[in-house]
Amino acid sequence: MSDAPSPPMSREAHRHVLMAAAGRGGELCSRGDSHIILCRPGARETGGTLIVTFDTLDAVRARPGGLPLSTGLAQREGWATIDVMADGRTWFRDDYVHDFFDGLTDEGVFDDYDQVVFAGGGMGAYGAAAHSVAAPGATLFLVQPYATLDRDLTSWERRFRSSWSLPFGPRYGNAARMADAARRVFVVTDPTQSADAMHAALFSGAHVTHLRAHHAGHDIQGRLEAIDILDTLLAAAGRGDLTPARFAALWRARRDDPEWLAGLLRHVEKLDRPWLQAIAAGYITDRTGSAVARRRLNAALARLDEEDRDAPAGLEPQPVSARLAGA
Repeated sequence: MSDAPSPPMSREAHRHVLMAAAGRGGELCSRGDSHIILCRPGARETGGTLIVTFDTLDAVRARPGGLPLSTGLAQREGWATIDVMADGRTWFRDDYVHDFFDGLTDEGVFDDYDQVVFAGGGMGAYGAAAHSVAAPGATLFLVQPYATLDRDLTSWERRFRSSWSLPFGPRYGNAARMADAARRVFVVTDPTQSADAMHAALFSGAHVTHLRAHHAGHDIQGRLEAIDILDTLLAAAGRGDLTPARFAALWRARRDDPEWLAGLLRHVEKLDRPWLQAIAAGYITDRTGSAVARRRLNAALARLDEEDRDAPAGLEPQPVSARLAGA
């Protein structure tokens, strides 16, 4: 049997998947040329929780089943969902999207729920925070959020140049300021990524809880999904009992994530500290048996030997080939 990955879902097939997900009680609608919004009712006719997510169509299509990140919670917790999906890097700067949220506010839709949660990662976190002002008192779960790309406010941001010309205001503009209307805000950031940390610092106040995902890299939401803790975090945020200690306990699952371990190894190697590299590479070798980690371990131990320094206790050179190891 071939282990080759299945081809990506076509746009047409994905739209059929989303239409099926809407079902009889939901709705799938286009808002302008660049956004699709999926609305699904919750298990309760009145009250309950509504989760509003922001993501890109490409990211949603790449998930198993091609469904938004809210789907698991909707099924397990009975939450109602509104999923805003962008076709490309729009940053949700579209009057059609703004008008949609204005309409929800005017119609009192958010008032029908006991609790409203806005969530997203990266550009989606920007969209979630910016539009959360439509539902004052909401809970926000923001992974790697960006406050704005307004050059007058974030002149230090050198990424996303193709988006600098977008109007980040006046409606639903500065996400960090829009989040001031929330009841509580959870911000997940990798503090070792300086630009991301600067954006995160703009989300401030007693209602903001910063959750630090050290060495998560440039796709924190992807890492949270890969180690299967994103839904747990969202549920805890919705209940209001997500704390830095709770996050740290769940984040430990990264230690079994090959991609996170590979990123850690690359980071340690850049530090040019062979003793530390030997410890990291030895840990990863024991955990995964990675040939790359074995080579890094051997290189670090050889350098320590050349410098007449002791190796970390219990670490010895390892055969790179499983065949040489007798496996």
